Amino acid sequence: MFETNSYKQKLFKQNFKKPGFDTQYEEKRTDGTVIRQWTVFPEQEKADTQEYVEEISKEWSPFVIRKKYDYMGRLRRWSTTFRLESINKSYEYDENGKAIKITNYEEKFKHSFADIRELLLKAKGIDIYDTRQAIARRVNHRYEDPIQVYYNIYVMDKKDEKNDYSIVIFDDTLEIKEYRNENDPKNK
Repeated sequence: MFETNSYKQKLFKQNFKKPGFDTQYEEKRTDGTVIRQWTVFPEQEKADTQEYVEEISKEWSPFVIRKKYDYMGRLRRWSTTFRLESINKSYEYDENGKAIKITNYEEKFKHSFADIRELLLKAKGIDIYDTRQAIARRVNHRYEDPIQVYYNIYVMDKKDEKNDYSIVIFDDTLEIKEYRNENDPKNK
């Protein structure tokens, strides 16, 4: 159930149901994986409403796996995010572990982050899965108007941040547009 080593699991489980116990734990592994765990009391620190949250990420990666457990340690929600935005599908479970709600976050988009990554790697050599190179987000202002659905990528220049720029990729056509700083001599 929990992703950390057994000693840490034991400590966390011992303190999990103690009202007022502010439990938070973070482990950084040698492979760059970061595991964060904490407890949440949705209702005034009542032990039977306590939730346990676990996030699993990797250094320099925009992906985070989030798991939420109830006070009995049963998985209640599982999702993956790309820079805090839910992607793919999320799952909510009842107390018996049966999926009661599945949300598909990809239905309103023609292309996925994987498609955009492949396109940018081929066209510009930019990897949106490495946050040292670029920071990407999806924008969906109004689904009926395809122009309003796009990927916005902020590209960082390793040598000089004054040369950072943005790329917009329209979801319907995959058209790429670059937007650079007006003061950049390359744009004059």
